[in-house]
Amino acid sequence: MKKKVSRSLMMGALATCVVLSPFAGQTNALSTPVQASTIVFNETFDGGLTGWSYTLASVGTVNGNRYIHLQAGQNGSTFPGGIVTDVGFIEKNVSGVASGTRYRVTFKASGVGNVSIDHSNYINVNTGSVNMANARTYTYEAVASKNVINVFALVYGSTMGIDDIKIEAL
Repeated sequence: MKKKVSRSLMMGALATCVVLSPFAGQTNALSTPVQASTIVFNETFDGGLTGWSYTLASVGTVNGNRYIHLQAGQNGSTFPGGIVTDVGFIEKNVSGVASGTRYRVTFKASGVGNVSIDHSNYINVNTGSVNMANARTYTYEAVASKNVINVFALVYGSTMGIDDIKIEAL
């Protein structure tokens, strides 16, 4: 009897291991695959605005971290009805993503303004006043239509901070 119980327990344990073993693998449906990416651009603005086209933009610092501060409309002239004539922007064309390749852009921003990635629809940033210590992170994904990705941030009659712009080829 003792031998029979021990053999039954061993067969049950072996059967359990065989049934559960696929759950331990990394290629089954329970695993969370990590999408491989290659960082092709990572801008922290430690070097200021070097390499960027810009107007009404300056380098700000919060907690030792540099960011770009865009401000427009406060000192410019306006047309009747309050139409602002000056525009603050930064712009850069970034190479490194081949046409037809999926890519992701992430950046941190705070304030009020718009960010366009590769002349797409504008990403509206509207967090109120600029507070880069609590800036939101924004993400945009698309497929590259050419070998250059255009990054464009714009304010008119408002202020916005932007930092940590990263482009990854997926």
